[in-house]
Amino acid sequence: MRIPERVQSILIVKLSSIGDVVQSLPVAAALRRRFPGAYIAWAVKPAAADVVAGNPYLSETLVLGGQAARSDCRALPPLREPQRLARALRERRFELAIDMQGLFKTALVARLSGAPARIGFRNRQEGAFLLNNLSIVPDRRDLHAVEVYLGFAAAVGAPTTPVEFSIAISESDERAVDGLLGDRDNLVALIPGARWLSKRWTPAKFAAVADALADGEGCTSVVVGASSDTALAAEIVASAKAPILDLTGKTTLKQLAALFRRCRLVVSNETGPMYIASAMGTPTVAIFGPTDAERLGPYGSVHAKVVPDLPCRPCRRRTCQPLRCMEAIAPEPVVSAARRLLHQPSSGGDACQRASTNPA
Repeated sequence: MRIPERVQSILIVKLSSIGDVVQSLPVAAALRRRFPGAYIAWAVKPAAADVVAGNPYLSETLVLGGQAARSDCRALPPLREPQRLARALRERRFELAIDMQGLFKTALVARLSGAPARIGFRNRQEGAFLLNNLSIVPDRRDLHAVEVYLGFAAAVGAPTTPVEFSIAISESDERAVDGLLGDRDNLVALIPGARWLSKRWTPAKFAAVADALADGEGCTSVVVGASSDTALAAEIVASAKAPILDLTGKTTLKQLAALFRRCRLVVSNETGPMYIASAMGTPTVAIFGPTDAERLGPYGSVHAKVVPDLPCRPCRRRTCQPLRCMEAIAPEPVVSAARRLLHQPSSGGDACQRASTNPA
């Protein structure tokens, strides 16, 4: 099977997670440059749908097992109903499917689409290669994840530069953020949550950073995250001397993106919202423990990564006792990195950090 030279309909399959979906966004822009007139759809799970919905390079967002909140989104049956899902996908007569996740379930979505050409990773993970008939993209661990995903664009002859992230923000999203922030400015966002306990820096250390940036830079810190992060946020607020605005659980992903555009800086664990912040071009200090900062850190030259000097990392463990890597990171190097980013020259619109705003 060969990749067709001319394609009129393309399915991108990248279901989750939020961070992974954000890092793969540049592929949509690259494909649109290569196939300007094609119908391009992205299959995604509900939790990450806000990241993709409204993307100016896509024709449609297909939300598996979720609801369609926008006119350019379409709710599809979940994967546990393969016959119904196949019927819905095949209505679009896809010619090419691109599985950027490399799991059996995502390869199955590509197969159910009916696309005769199905591109996947060149590995044998979970048997995805059994369903993707063009398993040609190397899943290299020595490259940044964004560049690995851009391998799919290169495979079809799409130009991979500029590296363009697009998260669509509406005027209603902007108004919602106006209401939450009021007249506050000189903002620093703190993101203390993470799904893995091993990725979480302590609330007391986040509070120390907030106090240092309030004293030295006059910054106001805003804690953001999911509703499940409210206890972490409460600890930060209680530990800090400076006033802190707690907005955990009060924003959608798109509103979070709009909020990050108002911030001078973001300080974060390695978690989904961190990738949204860096995609918006906001200078980001990323705190890394058990995972690979070089491969998974925020992409672009306007960010900083803080990692402990320990021989056991990156171990990629979700739990670890004692949690030496995160405990080894003191507030001082994070504050130092934050001050360096706050005073760096303006990037002048870094080409690898673009976002779009769509009218409501």
